Amino acid sequence: LDFDERHNLSGILDYRFSEGRDYNGPRIGNSDILANFGANLQLTAVSGRPYTSNIRATQFGGTGIQGAINGNRLPWRFTLDLRIDKSFSLTAKNKKPLNLNVYFRVSNLLNRKNIQAVYPVTGSPTDDGYLATAEGVNVVNNIVTTGRSTQAYLNSYSWLVRNPDFYMLPRRMYVGAAFEF
Repeated sequence: LDFDERHNLSGILDYRFSEGRDYNGPRIGNSDILANFGANLQLTAVSGRPYTSNIRATQFGGTGIQGAINGNRLPWRFTLDLRIDKSFSLTAKNKKPLNLNVYFRVSNLLNRKNIQAVYPVTGSPTDDGYLATAEGVNVVNNIVTTGRSTQAYLNSYSWLVRNPDFYMLPRRMYVGAAFEF
């Protein structure tokens, strides 16, 4: 099936500093500066999903099936996410606990261009193969005969063929807070 992922590996590394007598982090004077502080790193590696290769390139796609249905695979995807946070107590002692957790989170920390789709003829996320076909060459030759700029057409086509949906989201950063009670 086209959503088959044979391998999905995840790893989480989480380190936290406690507070009070259990605190073992750095101190400045009598202040435990990293009390209730934590850092979390999550790695995800997923094998590529299958896709069906096509024989003949068309604009932004292809026709005819080459090989088996879902016989080709996309490349692996790797993602590294980071979250650092610190909790602050908002209540007096011997009261119901109310904390404010302030965090900074980065998704896709390494800003990898993970491919999640490709053009079915070339297997590339940036080239549909159309301009190399006889029909594509005729289109370019017709532009030459009209006197318009061939380079402008080729530049425009290369921008149109670069579909941002073929890639996973780039690095994103979030700052937030959450009440814990």
